[in-house]
Amino acid sequence: MTAAQAQRLLLAWEQGHGAHAIRRALAVLHAAWPEAGAAHWARMTIGERDGWLLDLHETLFGASLETVTQCPQCGERLELAFRADALRADGGVNAARTPIVWQGDGYVIDYRLPTSDDLLHVLDAAADDRAAVDSLLGRCILAIRHAGDAPTPPPLPDDVVTGLQEDMARHDAGAEMRMRLTCPECGHGWDAHFDIATYVWNEVDDWAQRTLSEIHMLATAYGWNERDILELGSLRRRHYLELVRA
Repeated sequence: MTAAQAQRLLLAWEQGHGAHAIRRALAVLHAAWPEAGAAHWARMTIGERDGWLLDLHETLFGASLETVTQCPQCGERLELAFRADALRADGGVNAARTPIVWQGDGYVIDYRLPTSDDLLHVLDAAADDRAAVDSLLGRCILAIRHAGDAPTPPPLPDDVVTGLQEDMARHDAGAEMRMRLTCPECGHGWDAHFDIATYVWNEVDDWAQRTLSEIHMLATAYGWNERDILELGSLRRRHYLELVRA
């Protein structure tokens, strides 16, 4: 990681405290690849964005991930270690800008997949869960027909809303990262959700705190400024830290 990359990531970490998880995810992606522009990340489908978060984790911290969960049946604590590829979607259209057609219950609906921009708009505007769903669909539906009429969406019937949500999930497969787990204690199996945005943010948080502690130690010992320390190669920085700790 270059000094400029480290400084951008530290700034994203600093500004991300207290922000929503979606904004944090977009901030770290923009810090890693600023040439794409902030709007580029916000307009990706959720599956595309989360795929890039996996790439970011591999770039910064490696392809191995570790986490802890609990069996919902017996409460056994499970320590998990797996590779990033285990979370990658096998399929899915991931077409934020391509109209998708869904048909059901007499409706024919053209829509696009939700983006982080859409979710943030709903987060800021919706008063409750149903209002959030209606607001999100209102942003993503491009055209709607019902028995030759053209009703104004939403609200839509519950069955239609459910069908649309399931179709969105199918077409943006990476938006819902899940792992199949089996409890070694009781044998219970279940699909566990994996929140890559929160996981990557926690990794960035740990990295930032370690980095700032190292900067403090070297600045105190040698009088160097933050940029000078960040510009040190990892081997040289580790060697200086060992000298300071000796």
